[in-house]
Amino acid sequence: MTLPRYTVGIASTKEILPLRMSVLRDGTPSQDPRYAEDDHTGTVHLVVRDDNGVIVATSSWLPRPFPPEPDSPAVQLRGMAVDKSLQSRGVGAVLLTAGIERARTLNATNVWARARDSALVFYERNGMAVVGDAFIDDATGMSHHLVIKRLS
Repeated sequence: MTLPRYTVGIASTKEILPLRMSVLRDGTPSQDPRYAEDDHTGTVHLVVRDDNGVIVATSSWLPRPFPPEPDSPAVQLRGMAVDKSLQSRGVGAVLLTAGIERARTLNATNVWARARDSALVFYERNGMAVVGDAFIDDATGMSHHLVIKRLS
């Protein structure tokens, strides 16, 4: 048996929307996988592709201050989605690491996200800390928390 190889790269908004839709909007009230910032200058969509070139994971990264610290340069992670068949296999960690390294090159002091409570263990296992109280995300109707990784 040959295991697939994965490569990290950049993709367009159009390329990532099907995976976002199937993972992040499954069972939610929203059927729109787009974010207002998807095509803004500075937003980058990182992806993991399998050895056939198929996108199996995606995350979007944009320069945006961490709300409790508006004067600190930061990068927000949005739309982290890993194909359901590959979740809990390290693919998301590869993508998160690539995004954090990219944020370092931008001299960000923090990487942060609005994380679903169902994904908090993943973020904590990968060095991010939960900050503040839970809140309900309007698009999904699910409980979320802010998570942060301090880079300096």
